[in-house]
Amino acid sequence: MIVEAKNPSTGETLRQEHALLTTETVRAFNRTTHSDESIKSTIDNLNISADVKSALFAITKATIKAGKFIVKIGRKILDVVLETLKNFPNASFGLVLGGIFGFLVACVPLVGTLIAPFLTPLAMLYGFVLGMKQDITDKNLANAIAAAKQNFSSLAD
Repeated sequence: MIVEAKNPSTGETLRQEHALLTTETVRAFNRTTHSDESIKSTIDNLNISADVKSALFAITKATIKAGKFIVKIGRKILDVVLETLKNFPNASFGLVLGGIFGFLVACVPLVGTLIAPFLTPLAMLYGFVLGMKQDITDKNLANAIAAAKQNFSSLAD
């Protein structure tokens, strides 16, 4: 199946043949857990600036054409993210907690500005891993990652 994607900045259209992509794969890929309204509501309820909300909502509109189908790739990505946040709160919380820790370290005069660029990603990774260890005990995270990978694998070369 031929897949076409248009670069929103340049207008350039990219075309590639994907032999593993079938009609059923595209239909399955377009199935999402969250409706457009649910995703928009979630974005609207985030405590972030209007510009960031606008950018997130623009991501939901990103599409590619696969044969005669339109694949809502941006919406699928946000759907996977929202499902991960819902199903794996410990990993998500650990990631956020590590980010907050890194921000607080950056606020320390002199030393914070030197070590924060290195410590923040490490703290976020550490928080994510600790949370993931708690979430993975029932194998849900591994199953969700495998399912998400399977959904996107047909678009890989």
